[in-house]
Amino acid sequence: MRRLTWMKRPTLLLLVAAAFAQAPAPPAFDAASVKPASPTSRMPHIFQFLPGGRLHVVNTWIKYAIQQAYDLEDYQVVGGPSWLNSGNRYDIEAKAAGDATKDQIRLMLQTLLAERCQLKTHRGTREFAVLNLIVAKGGPHLTPLKPGEQSKCNRDNSEICGLQTMAQLANFLRISDGHPVLDQTGIQGNYDILLNFDAYELSGRPAPPGYDKPPLTAALAEQLGLRMEPAKAQIPVLVIDSIQRPSDN
Repeated sequence: MRRLTWMKRPTLLLLVAAAFAQAPAPPAFDAASVKPASPTSRMPHIFQFLPGGRLHVVNTWIKYAIQQAYDLEDYQVVGGPSWLNSGNRYDIEAKAAGDATKDQIRLMLQTLLAERCQLKTHRGTREFAVLNLIVAKGGPHLTPLKPGEQSKCNRDNSEICGLQTMAQLANFLRISDGHPVLDQTGIQGNYDILLNFDAYELSGRPAPPGYDKPPLTAALAEQLGLRMEPAKAQIPVLVIDSIQRPSDN
């Protein structure tokens, strides 16, 4: 019996080797061009996922391309040389073999960065100072949106328009404050989020005479029944182990 067991092992090893040999190749673009942007270009930074499996990138940083490839925020991409997000910008034109979703294009961009930039990374976590978006004392003041119902926001009643979920609101607050903002409200669903606050406070510009809108934090509590609380949190990050400037082709 022992002899039969040993006789079967080579067959098992061959089957395992064959399984690895047949592993599918990572998704890749059918055609792609990565070129340095003109140093005198006045074109704005553009990053677009287009219909038909196309990626159109103009005058952008490689670090931003990495963020988009892995669907991460700026602070979640750590390490790497300084040229990743300072001065060196690139144009990227890429096309999938057929139609592709945004998530599929992201995976193809990961492959492109590995091929053209020799990008090597690993996943990890880092502790960050964050703001937790939580329900204030007295409970939330939110108006649910019925399916198909449109927001009632306008220039007079809200400084923001189009936000419907707590996750979207947290992302807006992150951009406004500069710190990671985590949705800890536990509130699900879509709402007509109207928030009238002092937009000049965020820009650092002086408000015009007679402008008396409340600061963002006060408006958040009074109008939505929410507040932000400082905290520490372990957040997933992508660590850049090594990378080279893109090969031009």
